Amino acid sequence: MTALYGYIFCTIRGILRDKPGNGAQKQCQEYLKKEKQLAGSLSLVLALFALSWLPIHIINCIIYFRGKNIPVVYIHVGILLSHANSAVNPVVYAFKIEKIKTAYLELWRQYISCGEINQGSQTSQTTDNTPSSNLNSEAINK
Repeated sequence: MTALYGYIFCTIRGILRDKPGNGAQKQCQEYLKKEKQLAGSLSLVLALFALSWLPIHIINCIIYFRGKNIPVVYIHVGILLSHANSAVNPVVYAFKIEKIKTAYLELWRQYISCGEINQGSQTSQTTDNTPSSNLNSEAINK
């Protein structure tokens, strides 16, 4: 994977250097720049994946091929790193890829506005105890 990403970077860099910037070629350059940014983001994800999983694989190889006992703390740290990789990926995607960042922000806006609406309806239920208002709030909640 590293070799393929290296090849992609070299190819895109060569194309960006060779193309003059006019009309359709300028659009092509913008597209290639976006592709280069995407390739950079994906290579960062790949590098984080390798760094996160490498310790546990090295520990497993030492245990299997050498038959040596490894302190449990090292095994737990390796497992923790491998699991941390899954937690880090969405953050990396959110900061590096603009479309995903926009989608995350939109989800948060919907989540926050929905929370505000729910809190508003809960306060109206607790402050107004007339039978008609309870009936209306039950209809809204359903």
